[in-house]
Amino acid sequence: MYKIIDAIYAGDYKVLITFDDGQKRLADFYGFISKSLHPSIHKYIDKSLFQQFEFDNFEIHWGTQFDIDPYDIYYGEFEAKDSPYFADIETLKMRYELME
Repeated sequence: MYKIIDAIYAGDYKVLITFDDGQKRLADFYGFISKSLHPSIHKYIDKSLFQQFEFDNFEIHWGTQFDIDPYDIYYGEFEAKDSPYFADIETLKMRYELME
């Protein structure tokens, strides 16, 4: 579960991510990167470096410097404030809580 099948740079540290179940997320990584005290992460505040991300079935990552767990993206931890996918995230969270 939570397999990333596509990731497209959407501008301003945002990445449009598609999962194998059809769910989409507009992840905004600016806050995470700008607040990081770790130099291997903070250096990606340089947009030209940030845009060099890669993805595979398990994560989105920037070289060997750092990666983001798809679970966190899937459940909205990085969702952009202007994302059209908030309703999808809330529905998934409610289903998950009911299963617990």
